[in-house]
Amino acid sequence: MNKAQKTMAHMGYPRCKCELIREKDGVAVWRARSGQESYILKMFERAEDRREIRFYEILRECGVPTIRVLARTEDALLLEDLECSPVWRLGRAEDMDSPQVARAVAAWYRALHAAGRRFPALLELPADTDALTEANLRVLSGIFPNETFWPRLLAGYDKFRQLLDALPKTLTYNDFYWTNLAVARDGTAALLFDYNCAGRDYAYGDVRNVTSSLSESAGRAFLAAYGEINPAERAMDAVAADLFSLWDAVRRKRSPQWVGDLLSRLADGTLLRNLEAII
Repeated sequence: MNKAQKTMAHMGYPRCKCELIREKDGVAVWRARSGQESYILKMFERAEDRREIRFYEILRECGVPTIRVLARTEDALLLEDLECSPVWRLGRAEDMDSPQVARAVAAWYRALHAAGRRFPALLELPADTDALTEANLRVLSGIFPNETFWPRLLAGYDKFRQLLDALPKTLTYNDFYWTNLAVARDGTAALLFDYNCAGRDYAYGDVRNVTSSLSESAGRAFLAAYGEINPAERAMDAVAADLFSLWDAVRRKRSPQWVGDLLSRLADGTLLRNLEAII
């Protein structure tokens, strides 16, 4: 009996056949079958990744739609298998071009952000922008030098941090893509799953994250359905999102392709102009 089968038995599902779907960075995803039933078992080796278990609980308490959680332990989740769901289907690449899907996604994000603003437990969740400390920014200035941007940012850091902390915080998903998407089979609803990057922060970060993945027409449909956007969040995000992305690349010791775009905005003065607009 392997570890997945032992976990299934502990959850009350004995004699399951378990097939490993993928395993990466201490997170293993299995498909478990018992007779005609099929489930998805997600197991977390590291304590920091287990916050996804807590996030499912928070969304349930908030009334935000998720895929069904059938059982949980301190280090595992048992979820419905969307490939067998009569209600949901897995997202597809072409969904990024669909205004109908974009409007359904916007409804889910509105529910997420509205719930987060009234749910006190979000304060225990991590925020991406927590990483934008003065010490971390000095590290970035040494790795990605620029003679104008970093001195201006560090000289005005106290005001930058004050403005950033003053933005209203809510629950944020932070990892939108079609591979994390479930769409109702009748096309009337959508939701996101896989909450390993979820936390708390300002809502516009999610809006930017979604619209950057959608086609132009789908992006317009999303924005129209999502509704009002805080202009202070949009202005701050034009600086904070790039800074966090640079820090994330350094922290993970990798240089993804999009780092080149960030460095271009640093070199051509775009990031400095965006900074001057807020401080």
